[in-house]
Amino acid sequence: MSESFFKKKGIAIENIASELYLLNVNDRLPIMNELQQKYELSRGTVQNALTFLKKEEAIKTKSRGHLGTFLEEIDYKKLQSFANADRLVGTMPLPYSKLYEGLATGLYTLFNDQEIKLNLAFLRGAKERIEASESGTYDFAVVSRFAAEEEINHGKDIAIALAFGPNTYLSKHILIFSDKDKTEIADGMKIGIDEDSLDHYHLTKDLIEDKKVTLVNYPANQLIHAIREKEIDAGVWNYDEIIEKAYTDLNYVEIPVKEYHASISEAVIVCSKERLMIQSLFKKNISIERMHDIQHKVKTGQLVPRF
Repeated sequence: MSESFFKKKGIAIENIASELYLLNVNDRLPIMNELQQKYELSRGTVQNALTFLKKEEAIKTKSRGHLGTFLEEIDYKKLQSFANADRLVGTMPLPYSKLYEGLATGLYTLFNDQEIKLNLAFLRGAKERIEASESGTYDFAVVSRFAAEEEINHGKDIAIALAFGPNTYLSKHILIFSDKDKTEIADGMKIGIDEDSLDHYHLTKDLIEDKKVTLVNYPANQLIHAIREKEIDAGVWNYDEIIEKAYTDLNYVEIPVKEYHASISEAVIVCSKERLMIQSLFKKNISIERMHDIQHKVKTGQLVPRF
């Protein structure tokens, strides 16, 4: 048989294993036509994939006549293995705030509870993290909802696997000035901008609209140093770090709230659209309520971060 046949069979097994992973014992199996249409597979290919999963004892089914076929047993570990997801490697921002530490701790804890191995790499810039998850370099990435939707709208082949709700990524951004007397951006100023951070880039562009300023490309995590050294006049930064690290020497003002700011405050998980099992793993194993609880406990010092 041809190589393309075996490749197609492997993709079918991976897709159907991902679909079944979301089910529980006594759930009805999706009907053949549903699986055919959803994954654009022939009836024979779907049947072969289901037969393979039964033979490998990943699932055990029983027909109940006109009611359909139901799951009697499920081996989630085997389903993960057949979908090439028995261990996860993800990427997220550098954990410089308690919310980020809480996110990392929550992911590690909740997957560990299900005996799923997780490793995290910390990369600066949502663009880089999204590209790394789209290409498969990492299984998933943590970014803001705003960044995810922005890249999806620009054609990135990614999906939002899970969203954690407002204020799970950060509480808000503020505008910092090097001059203690300044409260707004003025013509002639040098403004720091991180072109690799979609959130930072759009917030900054919004604030300098109709202003004659010079943009200076800086990694966002170096902006505070640049402000203190007066290398730039102003820059947008994460309010959480300012408060947590007691940067009392900095002069900052609130940024006028706009509707899209809510999506910047929300943490989401993104992965390649093709990685259906990654999406299933998050939906099945990550409790939003527990994640909120872990983030709160890390933020308030009730829980020591671990990841």
